[in-house]
Amino acid sequence: MGLRRRLNEVECVFRIHLARLRVEAGPFILAALIFPTAIYLFAQAIGNTTGQSEQQTRFLAGSITFSISLTSISWLGYLLLENRFTGRLKLFATSPLAPSSYLFGILTFALAQTALGTSALLIVARFFGIDLKLSPLPFIVAIGLGALCLCGLSVVVATRARSFSEGSLLTDALGAGLVFLAPVYYRAEVLPRLMRPIAEWLPTACVERAILCALRGDEAPMADFLALFAMTGIALALGVRSLRWTED
Repeated sequence: MGLRRRLNEVECVFRIHLARLRVEAGPFILAALIFPTAIYLFAQAIGNTTGQSEQQTRFLAGSITFSISLTSISWLGYLLLENRFTGRLKLFATSPLAPSSYLFGILTFALAQTALGTSALLIVARFFGIDLKLSPLPFIVAIGLGALCLCGLSVVVATRARSFSEGSLLTDALGAGLVFLAPVYYRAEVLPRLMRPIAEWLPTACVERAILCALRGDEAPMADFLALFAMTGIALALGVRSLRWTED
């Protein structure tokens, strides 16, 4: 009975945020599809890679990573900040709802929007004629771990921010910064030597490499998957620890 109630609570939180997504679909489409597609086209134009399937696949992997980062950090962070600073979180807290149910409902919603954004980009890839040899299971694991890891960071920022404007600035900067600071659209060799070890093991770099291998049908990069498992565990633990069910 307790498990069924908990699952119903998770579903309730998920459906509330899904309803908000339907009403505020514009910002989500911008973050999940339009911005990543525009960056893909920009990278292809700058790199002059038209017709080069290897580089096109790399840029697609980067754009999928960009979409995951923007939706999991920037867009989800905005929703969490809105819950907190408009008083909506107090309504959740005063209802018979466990904090863990709220968190799992948020994570379920984050995975659903990641699936929507990623599916849309794969359709765009078909439209652009990108030749993919997709390995489904490694691809699903890569985007799932990436989304959960970045969601954990989003929860930390949203719960620690001192104001809505500060939190929005931090989540926007982190959502884009973790992509542009990592060798996602470019190779690590162009970075200064001292920056490479850090940049190559940012969560977005691990996600991009795992997605790229899955899109090419190559063998799954176990080092990146293990790193993502560890990062996801740490990020979610920090998120759970940081979650303020009631304000001080």
